Order: sequence, then C-alpha cells, then structure tokens
Amino acid sequence: MVWIYKHERHLLYHNHKYITDTGYSGKGEHKDRHSSQYVRDKGPIPVGLYEITAPFPHPKTGRHSMRLNPVAGTSLGGRDGFMIHGDSMREPGNASNGCIVLRLPFREQIWNSGDRMLRVEHP
Repeated sequence: MVWIYKHERHLLYHNHKYITDTGYSGKGEHKDRHSSQYVRDKGPIPVGLYEITAPFPHPKTGRHSMRLNPVAGTSLGGRDGFMIHGDSMREPGNASNGCIVLRLPFREQIWNSGDRMLRVEHP
C-alpha cells in the first residue's frame, strides 16, 4: 500500500487509515500551502508520487532521515532534494525547505511498514 501526505491539512495516512496531523512541509507563509509547491526552498513538497529510501543519519536533518525520489510523471517545478526528516531542536516548526517533517515514531512507522511509496495529494 501507499503512504499519503495531504497538503494544507498536513495529514498523513497509511492504507487509508489516519496516522497523524502533526507533520508539516515548507516554511513560513508557504508552509503546507499548495499554491506554493513550486516555490524553491520555501513551499511544500510538490504533489506527486515518491519512492521512500532507506533511513540514514544526515548531518543537518538528523537520524532516520529518508530521501524521497520522485517517480516519473511527478512535476517538481525545478525543485529537488526532498526528504522525510525530524524537526529543528532550536527552531521547532522551521526545519523544512520543502521536506516533510515528522517526529521519529512516525518516521520509524513509515520505514517499518515495508511500504516504499508516498503520494502527496491536495487537498
């Protein structure tokens, strides 16, 4: 099955089951705003289908970060480098330049599910 992240409502689902609404994507006034999905380094991750890769420790985004590789047909509007990662300890709520930010238990749940696809939707 596929994981689903819904823009603007910042909802995460798996197998059509609600998981959490505590995540976010994007920064400032562009956070989770669908109309900002192509605003580089500020808007949320663009709508589309992504492959979730194995978690790794990233020097900036921390442990259990997972890269999101766009599947053919997903329009990124010239953007790249999307991941799922944790929040900033110093500035909570400001860790995303477009990545999906989730707490560690949800990141672990995503990887442990065995499902490797994420669909970003609007709304």
